[in-house]
Amino acid sequence: MDAISALGVAGDILAITEFSIELLSASDAPKTSSSLEEKDEASVTEKLGNLRLALSKKCASLQQRLPTSPSPLLKDELALLELTSSSLEDSELLLEGIGSIPKDVSGDRSRSWGKDRGAWLGSKLAGRFSPEEVRQLSHTVTRLASSILSCRISELNKTIESLQDVKQYSRPEQESRVDSISQDVDNLRLEIPRRSVHPDTAGPVVFTEADIRLFTDHLASLTEAEDNLFADKIVASLNYASRPVRHDSVPQAHRNTFQWAFDSRLSKWFSSGSGTFWVSGKPGSGKSTFMKFVARHPQTKELLTRWAGLVDTLAVAVHFFWIAGTPIQKSWQGLLQSLLFDVCHKHPSVVPLISPGRWEAAKAGLWQTAAEPWSVSELAAALRALASADNMPLKMCFFIDGLDEYDSDHAELCKVLCDMANSPHIKMCLSSRPWAVFERSFGGENKERLDIHELTRNDIRQFVSDQLQAHPKWATDESGTSASEKAKLIEQIVVQADGVFLWAFFVTRSLRESLSSGDGIRDLSQRLNGLPTDLEQLFKHMLESVDPVDYAKMAGILQAAAHALEPLHIDLYWQLEKEFEEYDYAYRCPIGSGPPEQILRQREQTSGSINEKTKGLLKLVDLRVEFLHRTVKDFVLTKDMGEYLRGKLPDDYNGFIPIATAYLGFLKTTCQDHSLVAGIMRHGKGLNSGPFISHLNQALIYASEALKADQCAPHHYQQATTLLDRYEVAVEDMVRSGHVTIRGVNAEACNPGLPFREELVRHSLTSYIEKKIREQPDFFDIFDESPLFAVLTPMSLNSGESPGPVPATLEILLRRGEDPNVLPRVRAPGLFEAASPWVIFARSTMSVFNMLSGPLMFPALRWNHALDNALFDLLMSYGADPNKALLDRPGAHTVFSHFLKISVSRFLGEECFDGYLRTLDAFFRAGASLGVPQNGAIDPDAYAAFGNLARSCPEESVLASHCTELKGIMARLAADPRRAGFLSSVIEKLIMHGSGMEEDLELLSLAISEEFPQHIAEPLLQLLDSKLEMSKKRGGTRKRPRESWGDGLHGATIKQIKGE
Repeated sequence: MDAISALGVAGDILAITEFSIELLSASDAPKTSSSLEEKDEASVTEKLGNLRLALSKKCASLQQRLPTSPSPLLKDELALLELTSSSLEDSELLLEGIGSIPKDVSGDRSRSWGKDRGAWLGSKLAGRFSPEEVRQLSHTVTRLASSILSCRISELNKTIESLQDVKQYSRPEQESRVDSISQDVDNLRLEIPRRSVHPDTAGPVVFTEADIRLFTDHLASLTEAEDNLFADKIVASLNYASRPVRHDSVPQAHRNTFQWAFDSRLSKWFSSGSGTFWVSGKPGSGKSTFMKFVARHPQTKELLTRWAGLVDTLAVAVHFFWIAGTPIQKSWQGLLQSLLFDVCHKHPSVVPLISPGRWEAAKAGLWQTAAEPWSVSELAAALRALASADNMPLKMCFFIDGLDEYDSDHAELCKVLCDMANSPHIKMCLSSRPWAVFERSFGGENKERLDIHELTRNDIRQFVSDQLQAHPKWATDESGTSASEKAKLIEQIVVQADGVFLWAFFVTRSLRESLSSGDGIRDLSQRLNGLPTDLEQLFKHMLESVDPVDYAKMAGILQAAAHALEPLHIDLYWQLEKEFEEYDYAYRCPIGSGPPEQILRQREQTSGSINEKTKGLLKLVDLRVEFLHRTVKDFVLTKDMGEYLRGKLPDDYNGFIPIATAYLGFLKTTCQDHSLVAGIMRHGKGLNSGPFISHLNQALIYASEALKADQCAPHHYQQATTLLDRYEVAVEDMVRSGHVTIRGVNAEACNPGLPFREELVRHSLTSYIEKKIREQPDFFDIFDESPLFAVLTPMSLNSGESPGPVPATLEILLRRGEDPNVLPRVRAPGLFEAASPWVIFARSTMSVFNMLSGPLMFPALRWNHALDNALFDLLMSYGADPNKALLDRPGAHTVFSHFLKISVSRFLGEECFDGYLRTLDAFFRAGASLGVPQNGAIDPDAYAAFGNLARSCPEESVLASHCTELKGIMARLAADPRRAGFLSSVIEKLIMHGSGMEEDLELLSLAISEEFPQHIAEPLLQLLDSKLEMSKKRGGTRKRPRESWGDGLHGATIKQIKGE
C-alpha cells in the first residue's frame, strides 16, 4: 500500500471520529456544536452513513489490490487497516443508536440536533462506546499517520541523495527540479510536528481530517514530481543525438500549401479512422515536407483529439527515416526509440507500463541500470506493451516518413507496422515512394491512401509564383513582357514539374539566378526550355555549370559524401579541401587546435565552398554535411555519375582514403580531451574508449574499406599503408605532446603507440598487419596484455554496433602461439574477475541472447559474424576451453552450456541454423562436456553466479538441464517446421555424444516423446534406443522401461518436465 492510500484511510477514519465526538459531546456542551446546529436527524444520519461508506469502499479496494502489490505492507499500514474495522463498528453502533432515539426525546425529527438527543445517545451507548475511546482512536491514527509520513519522507530523501550523487551528469533544468523537490520535502517534514503539537501547552494533539488532507496533497505533489524524475531519467535514455535532425532539416511547407489536406479523406481519417493511412508519391514530390506539415499542424491535433476523446489522452509521435543519415536514422532501432521517446516524453505516466524493470531500478536509485542503452528487443517489447495494454490511457497516432529509406527488410517492416496498427490504441500515417512492397501492404482495397504528386499542382504554382514575384527584377522588368507571358512561364514550370516539387525548386532557383544576372522574362523562357525535365539530368546540368577550376574539389566533395558511412562533420570537409590545395597537408600540419574564432571562420568558409561547388545538392545540418534529398544521393551513386565524377579526379583517387586522411588532420588539429572524459580511457584487457578512440576507429574503418575496394590496385594499397604508418607516428606524437591524454588502467606505463595498435588489430587490415610483422618481428612486444584481448574485444564507436573480430588477424596471432585461455597480467582497480580473451569473446558474442524479452527483429552482427566465420571453431582448434566458466563463481554457465541453451531460444534466427550446427560440432571436437560442470579452480566460498550467466540447476548435468529447457517447446515446433528440424539435428548430435550418460539420455528420450511432433520424435527415439542398446552391450547402465523412468534418481526432474 502506498503512503497516499494509507493516508486516505487515516483521513477517512479521522473524519468518522471527529463527527462521532461531535455527536457524543453535544450533551455536555453549553451549546450544540456549530457544525450540528443546522442539521436535523436525517442529515446527521446521512453524513455519518456517507463517511462510513467512503471508508468501507476504500478498504475493500485496498484489500483487492493487496495480493498484486509489489511490496509487503509496513507494520504501521497493517495496523491502520486493522483500525478501519474498529472505526466501521463504532460508526455502525452510532447509526443504530441514532435510529433508535425515542420520539419523546427527538420530538420533531426535522429539528436540529440538540442537547437532549446527544445525552440520550450517550446513555444508550454507555459501556459500548464512549467519547474517550474515540479520542484514543484518533491519537492512534495520528501516531500511525505520522510514522507513515516519516517513512515516505525518508524514501524521498533517499531518492534526492541518489540524484545528488549523479547531479554533475544531469541537465541544469533537472538539477533545479531536484533542488525544488528537496525544499518541498523539508517543508513537509517541518509541517508535521507543527500540526501534531499544541502551540501553547507543547503537548501532543491529534491530526484532524483537514491536516491529513493537507499532508496528502503535499505528498501527492511530491510523488508526482518524484515519478517525473524517474520517468525523465528513463526517457532520456531513449533519446539520441540525431533523432530530431532529419525532421528539423526537412524544409517547412511554403505558405498556403498543403491546405487541401484538411478537406481530403486524410482529414476524416484523423478524426475517426483507424489502422494505416499511406501517403505515396514520386521521388521529390514533397512527401517529407507534407508529413512535417500535417504532423505538427494545430488542425491535425484538433481532428485527432476528436478521435482520442480528450486532448490529454492524445499522443503523437514522429519518425523520419533518412537513408543518407547515421545508421540509427535508417534503422528499426531508430524508429522504435523515436516513437517511444515522443510518447513517453509528453506522457511520462506510461513509462512504468512499457519498462517496469527500468522503473523499479530508478525507484531503487540504480540510475545506471534505469538509463542504460536499450536493446532492439527491449524497445520492441516496450512498444508492444503500448499496443496491447488493457489499461492504456492514451490514443496514439504515429507519423512515419520515408519507409523506403529504411535500410533493411521492407516487407518485414510493413508486417510489423500493420500488426501494431491493429491495436485499438494506435493508428499510423505513413509515407514512401510507390514501391510494390508498400503497395501490397498499404495500397489495397479498403486501405486509406493518397498520391501526393497528383494533388500538388496548385501548391507548386503558388510556390513558383511567390518565388519569382519576390525577386525585384520580376516586377520591374522593362522588356514589355505582359502579365499573361509571366503567367504562361509559371504554368509551363508547373506542367513540366509534373508533381515533383524538387524539380520546381531547382528550376525556380535557376531562373532567379538568371534574373539577378540581368536576364529578362523572355530570356527566362528560353532558359527554361533548355533545362532537362528529368530530375537526375537536371542535377548533372547544374554540376556542369561549376567553374572548371573547381571540378576536382566538386567531385571530391561529392565522392566523400557518397562514400561516407554516415554524414561527415564539416571539419572533415575543411581538411578534405586542404588536401586538394596542399599536397599531404594532413601529414605536415602541426599538432594543436586553433582558437574557437578560427574554427568558426573555417566552418563558414567550408559551408560556402560546399554550397558553391555542389550547387546546393549538399546541405549542412548540425555541423554535418548531408545530401539535400534522397534523390540526390541516388543520383550520385549511379554508375554514370560515378564515372563522371571519377573523370574529374586523379586516376589513383580512392573515395575512402581521402576521408581517412581528413580524419588524421582532424585529430591532429582538434582537442579530444574533455573535463570529465579523457581522449583515451584504458579499461584493461585491450579495451579502450573515449572521443579520440571513437574517431580513430572511424578513420580505420575507412582505411579498411579502401583496402577492400581496391585489393588489386597496388597504388591504392601503397596509399593506404603509407597513411596507416603516418597515423601511428602521429598518434605517438599527439600522446607525447599532451594533445591527447591517456587515463585508466596502466595509463602511466602505457607505450604511446599502444592505443593505435590495439585499435588497429580490431579492423580488417590484416594485409597491413602482416606487412608490419615482416618489417618488425617485435611488433606486438609493446602490448601490456596478450594482443588477443584487443582482437576479441568489441571496438568503441560513436554509433552503431561493433563488427566482429577479423578471422585472418585472429589466426595470425593464434599461429604465433597466443593462448586464448591466458589471464590478464594487469588487473583494473576493483575488478574481481579475471576473464581470458576466450571468455570475453564468448560473453560479448552470446550476450545478445541475455537481453532479449521480445522478437529480435534483425540479426545481431557479432553473433552472426562469429558463426559465419567459424570463430568459435578457430579458437577451440587452438586450445580454447569449451568447458570454461563464463564467471569465476559457483554455478556459472560454461561457454558450452550457454551456447547449447541458445539452441532452444526462440530468438535464434533461421539464418543462424547451419552455422550453429557447424559450431556445435566444433564444440564436441574440442571436448565439450554434457556432464556436470567442474569448477574446481573457483573459490567455493565466492558469491554464486548471477543473472543469465548462472545455471538454473548447477548440480545437474548440462544434458539434464537441456531436457528441462525443452519443456513447453511443442507449440512452437508445430508452427515452425524449420526450427523443429534444426532442434532435431541438435538433439541428434547430443545423442551421439552422450556416451556414459544413460540416465540423462533417458530423460532426453522422455522430453523428445512429449515435446516433439511424432514425425520428428520417432527417428530420434530410434537413434536413442540404439545408443542405449549399444551401451548396454558394452556393460553400461541397464535401460529401464520408459513407463518407469519417473521412479529413479531423476524422478523430480522428470516431474518438472511433465509440469507436475
